[in-house]
Amino acid sequence: MSAQPTKRQLQAQKTQDKIYNVAVSLMQKKGFDNITIEEICKKAGVSIGSFYNCFKSKYDVLHAIFGEADNYFLNTVTGRLQTKDNAHDKILLFFRHYGHYNTSCGVDFVKHLFNTQNKMFVAKGRNMQSVLQQVIIAGQKRKEIRADMKAEEIVRCLFIAARGVVHDWCQHDGSYNLSDYLVNYMELLLAGILTGNS
Repeated sequence: MSAQPTKRQLQAQKTQDKIYNVAVSLMQKKGFDNITIEEICKKAGVSIGSFYNCFKSKYDVLHAIFGEADNYFLNTVTGRLQTKDNAHDKILLFFRHYGHYNTSCGVDFVKHLFNTQNKMFVAKGRNMQSVLQQVIIAGQKRKEIRADMKAEEIVRCLFIAARGVVHDWCQHDGSYNLSDYLVNYMELLLAGILTGNS
């Protein structure tokens, strides 16, 4: 049985949550590169020392934002994918969730995340990519997906396309349904990787 957190631990978590929420709010308004740790602390009403007790750097906040997305795909989307019988339907459902997640973040926030300085999109070992990779691997074993490409490379290609769609959605200020468009776009791409057995 795990011990209950102490008052000090609860306060530390409360401070970390406050810093995180203020940083996200500022990022939504100004973009990641245009905010400073000092500004985050002032708005959160905490000391710079408190910030460094919670995060090593401003980039740790960015890692936490992407960690939330990864946890959503690992803990929520993975289970929902099990409701589908084949790779085709699982991939489309995955990208429907990808569209929903970006939409829920808001177009202005996503605009600030989608820039060439943000290397989190291409970071290796992220749960979001791993969830899709498991779908591809299982599809290859069932001969639903071509096996002449590594699953990792297929995932990379699909995410390049998906990020392109999200970028276009941002360019159009979120004026269309991102999830529907992503599903239709992925349907076109899947013709190149499915074997016809799905």
